[in-house]
Amino acid sequence: MRINKIAASLITLGMAASPLAFATNGDEMMAVGSQSTALGGSGVAHFMGAESVWANPAMLGKSKGSEFVGGVVSFTPKVNNNGVPALSGQPADSTASTSYIPDLSYSSRMSDNLTYGVSLAGIAGMGVDYKGAAGTHIKAKSALSIMRVVMTLAYNQDNFGVGFSPIFQSGSLMLSYDASGMGMGNVNAAESKSSSSSVGFTLGGYYDVAPAFTVGGAYQSKFSAKYGTQISAAGNGFGLCQPAGGLCMGLAPFGDDLDQPAQLKLGAAYTMAESVTLTADYKLIKWGSAAGYKDFNWKDQTVIAVGAKYSANGYWLGAGYNHANDPIENMAAGVYRNDAINFFNNMFFPAVVTNSYTLGGGVDFSKTLAVEGSYVMTPKVTKVAPVTNFGGSNTTTHSQSSYSVSLRYKF
Repeated sequence: MRINKIAASLITLGMAASPLAFATNGDEMMAVGSQSTALGGSGVAHFMGAESVWANPAMLGKSKGSEFVGGVVSFTPKVNNNGVPALSGQPADSTASTSYIPDLSYSSRMSDNLTYGVSLAGIAGMGVDYKGAAGTHIKAKSALSIMRVVMTLAYNQDNFGVGFSPIFQSGSLMLSYDASGMGMGNVNAAESKSSSSSVGFTLGGYYDVAPAFTVGGAYQSKFSAKYGTQISAAGNGFGLCQPAGGLCMGLAPFGDDLDQPAQLKLGAAYTMAESVTLTADYKLIKWGSAAGYKDFNWKDQTVIAVGAKYSANGYWLGAGYNHANDPIENMAAGVYRNDAINFFNNMFFPAVVTNSYTLGGGVDFSKTLAVEGSYVMTPKVTKVAPVTNFGGSNTTTHSQSSYSVSLRYKF
């Protein structure tokens, strides 16, 4: 079948993507596609073409004809960490400084009421690389990367629509470090990765309250994942293993589950004078009930995204803002296992950035071909985690910038 060939091609391209990504909402990208990114990651109630499935699958009900969109995002994070305070090491910059993330989406109208689509994108990830740091610094490296393939069927009437997307997720995780300088383990020196795959879904809907005002909502299920023994082995190197003896301190080990959380999304879009569209989204990311993240004391995250888009004959311009609270809550200091969790969060997965400012635009080169792009600037955030048993506190700083370019072809 044609759709199966499209899906197979998307999967092949996705597997060739960079294995490392950074994001602004926890470890999830705040948006997929240049238009949604330019509008601060909003789009639950705003139609943006074939890639609308990532915000709300129901929005495909507003499409006309067939469309293909392909893009790439260049992420440039800047992360710095002072390592284990007991070693008196100097702060070091992570060398995991650039990654390239693809997104590909296709949609086609089947009838007056039905539209289908298939999409692929890297949607989540995070990692650091301190392997080249000075000898007094823990030589740590982490790499989480998650890709999804989305199949969508959308149904629409004149003023409302619903959409359903079964989703296949494929992810990989690698944790490696050398803590022998503090009398602990040298874990996964070969930097072997573990992979996991699962299925989930998104269900969404929209309603046109008026020709210029649309509201929408979507629910995305959680995605189960277990990455070999990556997380438990990393904990073992810090003595979190049983029974007591040798390096093992007889303390409960880390688990290896790391589910991507369920999400609830609500949005609104209002168009003024057919040229200016205002968008606003609310998103709740359920880190606090996702296996793995909840064990590391991550809390549910609220995301607010707003955008403004000016459309003229042959081009559009957009700007936006995205705010997401820091989902990582430090655990009470002085308890060894708590200190270890604080350290692993702050060192290996510094998902602490909160505010992002966005710009973007697009130009039509013909009735069928357009080029679009976006820019995201995320200011530096400093996070201090208490790690009393390791000599004091661990400090990380994190800022980001990203660029995306997309080609849109209508036929």
